[in-house]
Amino acid sequence: MRHSTFNRCCLALLLIAASGVASSREALRIGAEDDWYPYTAYRDGKIQGMSVDIVKAAFAAADTPIELVPYPYSRCMQMAHDGQLAACFNTSPDQRIDSDFLIPREPLFSDDILLWAPRESAPDERLEHLRGRKVAVTIGYEYGPRLDDDPQVIRVPVRRDLSGFLMLQHGRVDFVAAYRGTAQALFRENPELQGQFVAVATLHRPKLYLSVSRHQPDATRLVERFEQGMRTIHRNGRYRQILDQWQHAPAN
Repeated sequence: MRHSTFNRCCLALLLIAASGVASSREALRIGAEDDWYPYTAYRDGKIQGMSVDIVKAAFAAADTPIELVPYPYSRCMQMAHDGQLAACFNTSPDQRIDSDFLIPREPLFSDDILLWAPRESAPDERLEHLRGRKVAVTIGYEYGPRLDDDPQVIRVPVRRDLSGFLMLQHGRVDFVAAYRGTAQALFRENPELQGQFVAVATLHRPKLYLSVSRHQPDATRLVERFEQGMRTIHRNGRYRQILDQWQHAPAN
């Protein structure tokens, strides 16, 4: 009888341990921006893009299962802030984001934020200020101090970069602030936009990051696992392979 009781106790302990392992292996829900191709977008029924491949590769290298879920950027960041998601990407940190989220040391990538104008009316490239000018900006995006810290810029919020360029095309704004890579992708995919615009200034060259929710259990450990994975894919060449696949220059 003692032997049977002992076996039952051992079995119970094993089941509890197994349950703990299964719980620790539960996939982390991470928000992915749904409309920022070629970096992150929900297309053809799946989440795809350059930073999607980087995030997947980094967590896989750290043996950490994740589930990517698509949301508009502003909603994604709010859900991560509130703890409904473990993290969100792609983020260009500022003082507010640094205080609200945990930001890994390793960036996902870097790209230029450019100021776009109609080709036929492009101002001098030595444009020094944007005071009183209407600039289309995507809701929730960070554009760097030159634009974000100037209260005299008339910011015109749009849901997508495409909406901003269509407004510029019809003279409803003076400029569009948009990343080089996303603008070039839009021009390729929308023939009516090709040859219509020119970049007249570089506003910022940010590094883009994964933002980890401070409400995520063991958030610090999650950041450490992500950083470990990023170091691994840098070391084994997978990171460089992803950039080459998407024809993107590395972040310095």
